[in-house]
Amino acid sequence: MPETLRRAVTENRERILQERHNLFMEEVGSRMVLSFFIAAALPLFFLEMRTEPPFIGWYTVLLCVAAQSLFLIRFYNAHREHEAPKTRKWHRLNLYLAVTWAMLWPSFPERFLQGATPVPLLTCLAILSVATSIPSVSMGVDPDIFIGFITPVYLAWLAFILVYVPEAPGIIKMIPLINLIFMALFSLYIHRSQISTIALRIEAEQASERASKASESKTRFLAAASHDLRQPLQAATLYAAMLKNNAAPQPEIVAKLDTAIASCNELLGHLLMLSRLQSQRLKPRKRIINLLDTLQPILDEVRPQASAKQLTVVTENLAGQHIFTDGIMFARIVRNLISNALKYTEQGHIRIVARQQDKQLLLDIEDTGIGIDDIYQSDVFEEFMQIDNDQRSIQNGLGLGLAIVSRLGALCEIPVQMRSRKGEGTTFTLTLPAAATCLPPPADNVVNALPLFETLTVLLIDDDKRVTEALSGLLGSLGATVSAHHSLEPAMQALKERGSPPSVVITDDQIGPHTNAGSVIEAVTALFRQPVPTLIITGNTNPDFIQTLPDDIDVLFKPVAADALTAKLEEMLAPSSAA
Repeated sequence: MPETLRRAVTENRERILQERHNLFMEEVGSRMVLSFFIAAALPLFFLEMRTEPPFIGWYTVLLCVAAQSLFLIRFYNAHREHEAPKTRKWHRLNLYLAVTWAMLWPSFPERFLQGATPVPLLTCLAILSVATSIPSVSMGVDPDIFIGFITPVYLAWLAFILVYVPEAPGIIKMIPLINLIFMALFSLYIHRSQISTIALRIEAEQASERASKASESKTRFLAAASHDLRQPLQAATLYAAMLKNNAAPQPEIVAKLDTAIASCNELLGHLLMLSRLQSQRLKPRKRIINLLDTLQPILDEVRPQASAKQLTVVTENLAGQHIFTDGIMFARIVRNLISNALKYTEQGHIRIVARQQDKQLLLDIEDTGIGIDDIYQSDVFEEFMQIDNDQRSIQNGLGLGLAIVSRLGALCEIPVQMRSRKGEGTTFTLTLPAAATCLPPPADNVVNALPLFETLTVLLIDDDKRVTEALSGLLGSLGATVSAHHSLEPAMQALKERGSPPSVVITDDQIGPHTNAGSVIEAVTALFRQPVPTLIITGNTNPDFIQTLPDDIDVLFKPVAADALTAKLEEMLAPSSAA
């Protein structure tokens, strides 16, 4: 049995048992009726061999067993809804019926075949083989029942032949044993085939159900994302119009515009992170980081939001703690957890506490919010899952925050545990590798002095005029020298005239219909016969596309915040990176 099928059988053992039982009860009735008529007719062929009239006793037992069997089958089919789950009870009943039938057949040769010649014996054995093989297809569902039925039958016949017909040829003596072995193996074969068939069908049903749920989830997500993104974009549009209509500085409007844009960036950031995680391109860059230094910007960010809701943000034992992990991914995990706490806490506090346990550092993020009902706790880390947000409140986002926490935690080997009580709050616990238990960070993780933008030369290629203008303006305001172009040909001409490579190439992944980032990298490398640091800025978040990008190429995804862009350039061009 293939491993995948074996796993499916293990996972669905109880359901397969019930399906097998239902199949048995559906088929065994008709086969039992046929077996009854064969059993009733068989004695009529051997009346002359009987030693005494056995008819009344034989047929009375036969009719009683048959009536009892059919009654139980009809009862089950009439009450299937209530009786189907009681598979073990009905299995015992069917085993009892099989043994009852088996007690009927061993008495047959004793009653009807004493003094029989080989020809009647062979005839009777042939009919018996047919009669017992008829229910084998059904009883193969439960081979213990079938084998429990046929074993006493054929052993009794074997004993009869050996005792009462010693002169019978050896082949006749072996027929009952051969039939017994053959029927048992056939039953086991039917058993395995039916289990495989049922398991495959159940697996197909479950796959179809998962696909249907995924489709429904993505449909809900598209509707939610459309709604959630339109809201801050609408606000940003109105604030921009207000600024346009007012010549005087409007700091309050600018602040609100920044908030609206930040909201868009947060939503898109979650989507981007999910795409990158699905592409399996993200790889953690672990180093020793200071816990408080990493968390302080997040705390500074959330405290005004907490104050607006009259919540207290409490921290304990963060100072002096060091951990060994990817600082950016860890910060994203904590930011998402604190953001989740802010969304679902209306009064009380949010508490961030570090504590030692053995050789590990535990970080608790505790809130006094609405809590999570027990029935939902296993689902909160699923994508697009939101508790008590059926109406799509924009403040609650897309339901991706905790899904990203779970995935990033697995990627960074940071276990995430959750404790929650409905109406009392939730605590997430991160198990962090304390720096003292880790090897020193590798040399390429050491950050030295950052390059000055005043010495930075940038080749910028993007076919969107608005993007080139905005990026040129930003980098120029930082002191960089920017050569901006909308296609590859004029960019290469400008480089030839310059005669020296730029500090960095910034390009879109697709420039027009025939040029992509790979073409740009190849052309620049061929011109200067050396690789030039290249940053791809793209809006394509398709996981399949992300997976095709080379590991040694830096990538940012639109929209890119100014601080993210400058941080990436500083990371790329730091002396340690160059080394």
